[in-house]
Parts: sequence; structure tokens; C-alpha cells
Amino acid sequence: MLTPAQETLLRQLSIGDGASFTDELHGAEPVLDERTAALVRLSALIMRDSPTASYQRAVQAALDAGVSVDEMLALLPLLAQLAGSTVVFNAAPKLAMALGYDVESGLERLIS
Repeated sequence: MLTPAQETLLRQLSIGDGASFTDELHGAEPVLDERTAALVRLSALIMRDSPTASYQRAVQAALDAGVSVDEMLALLPLLAQLAGSTVVFNAAPKLAMALGYDVESGLERLIS
């Protein structure tokens, strides 16, 4: 089912052998296209509750790869199903800021 190289990679990662993993990555051909990789990176940031600055880089990379804002926003309900709505609630203002929208200012305008 797995190739010997795949088994080796999983074994190295399982024991925390980061150096071997890094060496393997340098010679590896990309398996995912740029758009898919950008969406995976953004998903990982959302799941990890990363800082806003990380979102800014990931959003710009996604836009550069041809990912639309609608596609980025489509991640939110999918990730809420996987990790719960709190993850998405925490990510929404960071993603909004990275997309150039200040949620707090928007809320203040609604109140006044």
C-alpha cells in the first residue's frame, strides 16, 4: 500500500526526525498546485489560531495564486464542521483584516 519512501517519511515524522524530513522536502517535487497549497496553508493558520500577520502573508499568497475571496471564505464553514465554530469565530476578524476589512470599525458604524 505505501512505498518504502512513504514508510520512511512517516516513520521519521513519528519519531520527530525533523532534520531528515527537511532534507527530503528540499528535493521533493510539489504535489499540490499553488492554489490548493495556498488554501491548505490558510486552513492550517485558521485551525492553529495564528496571529493576524500570518494571515496577511497567507491571504496575499492565496490571491497571488488565483484563489478568490469567496473560496477563502468557503473554508470557514468547512473548518467549523471539523473544529467547531469557535475556531472560525476567532479566525474571522483576522481573516477580515488580512482582506482589508476592519470588523470593529464595521460594527461601530452599525451601532452609531
